[in-house]
Amino acid sequence: MKFFRPTEDTEFHIDYGWFEIQHQDVNVLIYKCLSPDQRDRLGEQREPRMLDFVDEASGEVSRTSQVLHMIRTENARDPGFVSAKTPVFEAAFRLFLMNDNKPLTARALAERMGRKPMDVLAQVGGRAVYNGIRPFMPS
Repeated sequence: MKFFRPTEDTEFHIDYGWFEIQHQDVNVLIYKCLSPDQRDRLGEQREPRMLDFVDEASGEVSRTSQVLHMIRTENARDPGFVSAKTPVFEAAFRLFLMNDNKPLTARALAERMGRKPMDVLAQVGGRAVYNGIRPFMPS
């Protein structure tokens, strides 16, 4: 991907392909977002259990893993799940998990994190990629 200088209005997302290229399992990072109680409730699942998820805003039904369902329904209500104290890359990753990886600008991420847009942009807009957070490039 050719490098360009992102702005506060550049959209970002989790690039799941990045994890494949880096030979990393994104599910390990997703699982780390769960609380100890949630991990206990999941137990030792070998295969992710799939559930129907209904988007309350649109009414759209989609299939999602039980882990993502927990993040979107339980963790999304926890004000401490994403806060100004959460590291930027971790907070961005969690926000994208909660919103089904819909692209968000650095400005929108900052608002949800309780941070300044330029602070978020300085982290997610650089050449280094962490947690698969990259600029969104529509195909």
